[in-house]
Amino acid sequence: MKKSHDFNKNLLAKCVASIALAGVSLPSFAQDGNMEMLEEVVVTGVRAAQADAVNIKRDADSVVDAISAEDIGKLPDVTITDSLQRISGVQIRRSAGEGTALNIRGMPQVLTTLNGESYLGANSLTTVQPNFSDIPSQLFSGAEVAKSQTASFTPGGITGVVDLQTYRPFDFDDGFTISGAVQAAQGADTQETDPSANVLINWKSDRIGVMAAVSRQEATLANYYAGMAGGGENAGWSGFATESWAYGDPTDVNGDGDTDDTFWAYQGHQAFNRATERERTGANLSLQVDLGGGFELVTEALFTELDDSDYMMGLAHSDKWNRWGWFSPTQSSPKDAMADGANLSTVQEYTGNGRRIKTYSAVQAQDAESQNYNVELNYDNDGAFSGSLRLVHGEAEQERLNSYMDIDLADGSQWGVNCQYYPAGTAGSQGDCADGQLQTNPGGYHGFPTLSVDYSGSDPSWSGFDNNANIGQNGNAIGAARSINSYLEDVNSYSLGALTSENNFTQEGELDVARFDGEYRFNEGFVTSIEFGLRVSERSVDNAVFDLLSPIGEAQCAVKWKATDVTLNGGGITDACTDGDGDNFYTAGVPTPINELSATQVSDFGSVSGIPAVWSVDPKSMQDVESYHNNLYPGTFRSNNPGQSYQVDLDETSYYVQANFATGIMSGNFGLRQLETDLTVVQNQVGAAQPYGAAAEDNGDIVTKRSFDDLLPSLNLRFDLSDNLVARGSLTRTIAPLDLAQWGGALTPSYTLDGDADSDTFGKFIVNAANSTGNPELDPWKATNYDLSLEYYIGNASAVSVNWFYIDVESFIESGSIEMALPDQDGVVRRDVNVTTSVQGDGGVLKGVELATKLAFDDFLDVDWLRGFGVDANYTYSPSSSGNTGLNGDDLPFGDNSEDVVNLVGWYEAGPFQARLAYNFRSERVVAFDQTWGNGTLWQDSTSYVDASASYDINDNVSVFINASNITGEKETYYLEWKDQFAWQNEYEARYTLGVRATF
Repeated sequence: MKKSHDFNKNLLAKCVASIALAGVSLPSFAQDGNMEMLEEVVVTGVRAAQADAVNIKRDADSVVDAISAEDIGKLPDVTITDSLQRISGVQIRRSAGEGTALNIRGMPQVLTTLNGESYLGANSLTTVQPNFSDIPSQLFSGAEVAKSQTASFTPGGITGVVDLQTYRPFDFDDGFTISGAVQAAQGADTQETDPSANVLINWKSDRIGVMAAVSRQEATLANYYAGMAGGGENAGWSGFATESWAYGDPTDVNGDGDTDDTFWAYQGHQAFNRATERERTGANLSLQVDLGGGFELVTEALFTELDDSDYMMGLAHSDKWNRWGWFSPTQSSPKDAMADGANLSTVQEYTGNGRRIKTYSAVQAQDAESQNYNVELNYDNDGAFSGSLRLVHGEAEQERLNSYMDIDLADGSQWGVNCQYYPAGTAGSQGDCADGQLQTNPGGYHGFPTLSVDYSGSDPSWSGFDNNANIGQNGNAIGAARSINSYLEDVNSYSLGALTSENNFTQEGELDVARFDGEYRFNEGFVTSIEFGLRVSERSVDNAVFDLLSPIGEAQCAVKWKATDVTLNGGGITDACTDGDGDNFYTAGVPTPINELSATQVSDFGSVSGIPAVWSVDPKSMQDVESYHNNLYPGTFRSNNPGQSYQVDLDETSYYVQANFATGIMSGNFGLRQLETDLTVVQNQVGAAQPYGAAAEDNGDIVTKRSFDDLLPSLNLRFDLSDNLVARGSLTRTIAPLDLAQWGGALTPSYTLDGDADSDTFGKFIVNAANSTGNPELDPWKATNYDLSLEYYIGNASAVSVNWFYIDVESFIESGSIEMALPDQDGVVRRDVNVTTSVQGDGGVLKGVELATKLAFDDFLDVDWLRGFGVDANYTYSPSSSGNTGLNGDDLPFGDNSEDVVNLVGWYEAGPFQARLAYNFRSERVVAFDQTWGNGTLWQDSTSYVDASASYDINDNVSVFINASNITGEKETYYLEWKDQFAWQNEYEARYTLGVRATF
């Protein structure tokens, strides 16, 4: 992985070399005759952009939507994903408030192309769901969405195709064109000024054009988390506390006269402050030559780099995995549902005497780079035949390193580690400890402090910090009375409890495509032309996961969890490394007061109330993760995690033929594409377990090879019912590969000692079961798509449309088990065992209606005060059924699908002034099923985002602009099954940008 300074240093050299060699992009859908259903939009203002979109949609042969830059380097939002959310049927997710991943019509199986052909993005190397967070939006002229496909399309999307479009030299006038912008952004909470700049230089003559565009963005984003500990992606740290067992003897916790109730329980509650720093750098380069005789050469290159660092500091309260019933449900609500064999109640306020109050500090640093090249030779001499030959090569890599630090306020007596033997121990006693022992945290509290967390309001509220921290589990006083808050405000109360770096990864991917497309046109007859083509592609991804291990003690035992509760006694593993003084085992790590580290106070927890200022360690001090760990624990090294590492090769060969036809009011196309896929999956067989958190051994590779053959028919019809009324219909067969982790993933066998004296393997460890997060026997996603639409065009920039869609998905991926032949620990394969993994489930149906309108009021209303005003609005209704049911018996929709999506953009343009106000609403969505001991569904509540922008043209060349995003400071709220079972909340800040743009 290159460092950012290396990328910037060599950027100019790469740009120059790439112009002379080859580039990534293939023709846009509009530029490529094989992709004519999609529109290319080049505009100079809000109204002109809408007019072009309306007219091109009107002329298309299929269902198409697009967003376009209003001027060079000016897409409407920060990221392309943010802009794409304005399109009907598109649903997005956010990270630190910026748009990242997206769905089309509720499904993430979406193909992304660059100027009409596949490309390799660093942030979606193993996934099929687009993630555009690493691409500066200013490099693009627009992005388009095709919701029904033709045979000429690159195969790969179930519900749609997103095509990113870059500028090309022939898009501009002869001579030099120079356009650039500088801007400064500031967050409402961070109050830091973030610069950004982009420049495009183009030179064009009658026969040749050269273009270079470079963009650099910086952002410091404030975002906050509050809720259950361990949340953020799933509710894995949740359980049930049932009155019959969780509180010791059967206990009537809620006072209703019985002990047959259960309550949703969390292992802890937390709130943290997170600052996200992002630096995006990108360059787009293109050479375009008219060779004469109908031949045109296009070479292009796209380079991107994203440096993304998350810095977190927070507070948590838990019972350290000792009790599920460590709390009282001081506010609860009974539900008509059962869980854990008891009557379920949701909990709105938790009051618990957890043994551990801690702060923590964490950093996650991620670098992502991509290089995509394309060389393309087009032929069209206004004759019957035209064609295109193109070669694409893409490389991308991503590396993520994290460091996490637990900082204890407890003295450790609550879990028996207040006095420990350490490699750096003392000869004499310390405090109440025996000879040779050290106090783990001599300034910490001694009891089981009680805090309350109230989730019943609009924002979480914590209380109880005035309570005595030195109260025992049964309410008895332990030592001197001292409030929780007095410990929190004293830096000498805090000591390093654990330091770890795990689940880091490096991903490397490569893509090669060779493609030929041709078209033969007829002068008369029902069939207007025949299109045909051949495409060959090879894609590979290598995912390597690793942890940082540190050698501890004289024996140099390799330890991942450098923690005060990890003892170097071998962990029950035979022949494991141990260390001690001959009589006692040492404890990993060194007790370190944080005033010897980069201690800092944090008091900003967003909208969460009640938490006082606390001490933590500045996470930026850990930014160079490996150096930080090595400084504290010399000799730290990377250790491969074979159970999470894999390699996948996906090779495709496809060919198609498509007939375009027209007669009377009807036109359209019918085509067939044959797709042949070869899949190779390399998984690691996981061997013997290792102590102290280290990953299990790598016992060799398991290689699976499979092939698929699929015929993909498509039919698209268009009917011009009148001059202003167009009807469309389509029937297409679609296919998409799985997320590569679902094919690769991990394989972890379980072993048992064979105790059968008559067995050939008596006394040996034999395999008895296994778990795999990847299953190479899974088939790709497949579906049959139906579309009907009706469009009425009112004026040059005004239209109203309704679109009905029905998607019959052949199967889903769900949890299950398969039989696999696996070797015993001696490497010999003797038996088939049950492997828990992802399996092919039953299919389902996704259907819905999209209503859309683009209105420029002066197209059809002669009202003076409405001149210059317009709207771009749409609504998508997409109910679905996943086949799963909730605890309340209700049917559950597809995961990640919102039933209702609303987008409303109002704009105004008069002379040199333009303004836009955008509103985006997405209803609740299922995040994950079966989240708590096989029960309960995790949901995200509905969200609404409001953005605005305005610009003023000082003259024909220079304009100033201001943008505002997330004006209302939207919060994303997650809950389990019922909205009053709060899980967690993400809070994002509003951001404002001021800049100047010039074009000459």
